[in-house]
Amino acid sequence: MKLRTYSKKNKATRDSSPVEVLTPNLESSYEDLIQDLPQVVFKIDLDGNWLFINQSWSQLSGFDVDQCIGTSYMDYIHPQDRSRCKATFTKIQHGDIEHCTEAFRFLISNGNYLWAEIHASTALSHDGQIIGIVGTINNISDRVSEEELLLANQRTLTALLNDLPGMVYRCRNNPDWTMEYVSGSSYQLTGYHPEDIVNSKRLSYGSMIHPDDSQEVWDEVQNAIRENRRFEKVYRIFDVNNKEKYVWERGKAIFSSNNEWLGLEGFIIDITRQSNSDRKRQKHTLYDEITGLPTPPLFLDRIRTVLKRLADTECTPLLILVHLDRLLKALDQLDSDSIDCVEREVAQRLESLLDPLDSITHLENQDWGLLFENQITRLSISELAQQIQDLFLIPITVGKSKMYVTTSIGIVVCDDPHQNAEELIRDASQATNRAQALGGGRYELFDSRINYQSISQHLTG
Repeated sequence: MKLRTYSKKNKATRDSSPVEVLTPNLESSYEDLIQDLPQVVFKIDLDGNWLFINQSWSQLSGFDVDQCIGTSYMDYIHPQDRSRCKATFTKIQHGDIEHCTEAFRFLISNGNYLWAEIHASTALSHDGQIIGIVGTINNISDRVSEEELLLANQRTLTALLNDLPGMVYRCRNNPDWTMEYVSGSSYQLTGYHPEDIVNSKRLSYGSMIHPDDSQEVWDEVQNAIRENRRFEKVYRIFDVNNKEKYVWERGKAIFSSNNEWLGLEGFIIDITRQSNSDRKRQKHTLYDEITGLPTPPLFLDRIRTVLKRLADTECTPLLILVHLDRLLKALDQLDSDSIDCVEREVAQRLESLLDPLDSITHLENQDWGLLFENQITRLSISELAQQIQDLFLIPITVGKSKMYVTTSIGIVVCDDPHQNAEELIRDASQATNRAQALGGGRYELFDSRINYQSISQHLTG
């Protein structure tokens, strides 16, 4: 490898004359140094043929240096990278660029390939003309493998996030909840693609939140930030089709290592189906599945509500417990579906007497509770009891069977706001038991001065 010389001015004469800087021995030592470099040092001509390659090439590629000299560098570039490599080297050869740093795949002697980084620049003649390209080649396979592994992990993580039944996000802490990142699963949740939501290009996430819930969401997040804790919230959003959905969100504030505020990040999932199931489950605990009537606990709560209003109203509520005489024995002969039909029929007959503010429940053993908020102003107690008895003059028909029943009725006047709902049920039950004991088909008004004999216990919850 021929090393170049340069001119040096003589300080005394100010004349310039070429001075040979490197002696042959020094030149030889520099060539030895180049051969010993761990990087591949190369030079190619304008036709793309190797003019010089140090011995590190053999260690890198497995090819013999002497066999490669005079051959084209393109023979050793991976076919998929050749057009890109040639385009880059052509720019250097034409003087469009002076140097470059690029990564290409090189073929090696065992048939595999490795990633290498090339630092290349123009090779000039004594008169400054471009005569080829010189540079170095470094093996970066380990680094590329790590980068490829990182990219693969990122692709896996992205795919995982996109497959989650909810939306992963990072956003700013403002009323619009301006999104800086959302996962691809935002489409399943909201009907909007990430590019529609990020940086509010189309609309803000805040605008999707139900107006009745937006302030509660804001307050909860701000409290969590001040208290340096995670926040969790269930609220409603409207999707792209204006369909209401229930979502559960969990998130936290994020800070940099120097405690600089960065924003919020978290996860939002669709719980609409679960929420609907919970509401249905709650409804079943409040309303009987067969008759649709309030359950005993809800009926008791309504009695308490009526009692609380006594001080502010002039109404006189009545609590009535109706027992259907001899019906239990008849039901023993029926299957479960027929029994359900009987209960629905009884419920419909009794409900026909109620006003919108009145209430009814099915207790047990064919005992039914009725709460009339102010029936006493419309009918006398005896008239009301007669109406209930008249409801069952017509037999209950199930298939070909007809069941004739009478009613034993116990009545309590609710005129004291300090009365207890459970005690009122007990008093009505005692009055009903007395009506049964006296032969049934009649009513009894509870009077605390009468010593009632309790015949049965009625479960109220």
